[in-house]
Amino acid sequence: MKKSILATAFATTLTIGSLAGISIGKAELAKSTQEHLVASTNWFQTSAENKALQIQIYNQAKEELAEIIADKKKKDKQAKKKGLHPAVVLDLDETVLDNSPHTAWAIKNNAAYPAGWADWVKMAKADLIPGAKDFLLAADKMGVEIFYVSNRTVEEKEDTMKNLKLHGLPNVDDKHLLLKATTSQKGPRQAEISKTNEIVMLIGDNANDLSDIFYKADLKTRFENVDKIAGELGTKYIQLPNPMYGDWEGAIYNYKFDKTDDQKTMDRYNVLKPMK
Repeated sequence: MKKSILATAFATTLTIGSLAGISIGKAELAKSTQEHLVASTNWFQTSAENKALQIQIYNQAKEELAEIIADKKKKDKQAKKKGLHPAVVLDLDETVLDNSPHTAWAIKNNAAYPAGWADWVKMAKADLIPGAKDFLLAADKMGVEIFYVSNRTVEEKEDTMKNLKLHGLPNVDDKHLLLKATTSQKGPRQAEISKTNEIVMLIGDNANDLSDIFYKADLKTRFENVDKIAGELGTKYIQLPNPMYGDWEGAIYNYKFDKTDDQKTMDRYNVLKPMK
């Protein structure tokens, strides 16, 4: 298993966990409950491929949005009436804001979410996902209204707005920042936006950010439901990568996050599809 391989590779004691000052040796490292996040976090933080993919996705979304807005203006003119104002709806975490430093901290401190999350949000210093700002500024210039629909809590609004404003992003205000009040399901909040705007594009790192057909769905249903939106992927629905966490993982556990670490490990192994 990866745990034993990794532990063997570290023959000496390492000092990790900068916030907590934890000293951890190879025996403790082998017992880590967060080791399964190391490779995905390495990829997210250090790979040229991830950065290229994020920029590519946002570049393509920008081009697609320009075409959508041009077509909408043409249709409005032909109909001799102006339709609802166009809007783009984006998730925040791992879509606009890069929270991988929190995941890295959790790994080094052998701490499971939500440990450390409140402190990270309070810091309000998350960097941006590459390509996000260029897209958002371009959308704003096109006259598109931007809404941020996130499952950060309403209690985290002030610090979240501070973080977004730090980067000079458009439409950062109470109207355009819709955080979780009672449910993580985003459909109801998107429906509220649809009362005054035409949502022409949805962007997120979690399929649930794009459509409620993925919400709390099992692994098989989530996989099959991609086919239902396949014709609009890359146009209306823009999917970003996130191998660190998401409802793809929740579905593996049947959304039973209170399972033990050993049970979750077994669930992850049991869904693997090896060669025969």
